Amino acid sequence: MYAEAACDIPALYYLTEDHFFAATCAVYRRHAAGINTYLAEENPTPWNTLFIRVGCAPLRETTPVILQLIRRTALPIRIVMPEVQVDGLRDALTGLGFEPAEKSTTMVHPLARFAPSISEEAVQISLTRDLNEWASPLGSAFSISPETVAHYQTRHQRALDAGEALYHFILSVEGQVGCALTLSVCEGQARLSDVGTLTGFRARGYATRLIQSALLHASGLGARRCFLEGSMMAVPLYQKLGFQRLFDCVSFVRGPVPSP
Repeated sequence: MYAEAACDIPALYYLTEDHFFAATCAVYRRHAAGINTYLAEENPTPWNTLFIRVGCAPLRETTPVILQLIRRTALPIRIVMPEVQVDGLRDALTGLGFEPAEKSTTMVHPLARFAPSISEEAVQISLTRDLNEWASPLGSAFSISPETVAHYQTRHQRALDAGEALYHFILSVEGQVGCALTLSVCEGQARLSDVGTLTGFRARGYATRLIQSALLHASGLGARRCFLEGSMMAVPLYQKLGFQRLFDCVSFVRGPVPSP
């Protein structure tokens, strides 16, 4: 696990997380005890979910806030919290109809140490504002429907139109987009999100090439570190690129509450 005495690295992770979700969600709010909530849309839609992101504050502070938020909405809810918080909340969440979902890990790259590798394979890597190109690998990479991809693309377009510091990268081979990702930058810290590769392009080093280009761009923008939240399966890839683990997270989900 990563440690640095000069600053609070987990706090910087949460800074980049909050910036990304606030930029790509229609509604966000910061609550007490380091808890943030985000809604994809202001109005009810099939895609609207209340995201609750829990920080590292003591459970005696976070629990009342979380339970109040849950009881106030009938929307689907996804809660993401540090794994160290889970034992103290598991029973309460289970009693409210939540089920455990995926486990993930947060990571940081100290960009001052970044040294990209060199590959001679001919690929084209570019920044794009054409989000049709950027969105094309997402459905395959994350097993989501075309309708959900289109909705997510609309949210990113809205963020770009608002001038948010989001950068959309694509990697193409012989004219076909095979990989995509999003880089966001906030107060000298960067974050990678939406790293996705089409099935036919996997295990060929393309994601590595694309991530390296995004890290170079982040460094050029003055970012000192780059953060991400990734799947446990992707940890070896990120570690080879120089990312170091911070802490693990666990997600819990609940569907919509039926009307009485």
